[in-house]
Amino acid sequence: MSKPPAPNVVTLLGVGAMFGIAVGLGVFLGVLADDAAGTSPLLALLGTAVGILGGAAGAYTVIRPYTRTSDTRIARPNDDVRSDEQ
Repeated sequence: MSKPPAPNVVTLLGVGAMFGIAVGLGVFLGVLADDAAGTSPLLALLGTAVGILGGAAGAYTVIRPYTRTSDTRIARPNDDVRSDEQ
């Protein structure tokens, strides 16, 4: 079983920047929509939530390759993994 590659500093900084931009953009668009619709702070909060979810999804897609291993054997709930039975 091989270890997954380690992410470099640029990758980690990119994930942080992407997350920050997604949240900032969500808040900015939410505030603009609130000003136009007069629903303050409802759409700003909704934009914040959408930005957080978008940033988390983006971070997941970037970091996911670094968490995989070459071992494809995964214990399933029906697999008998106990060694005391014969």
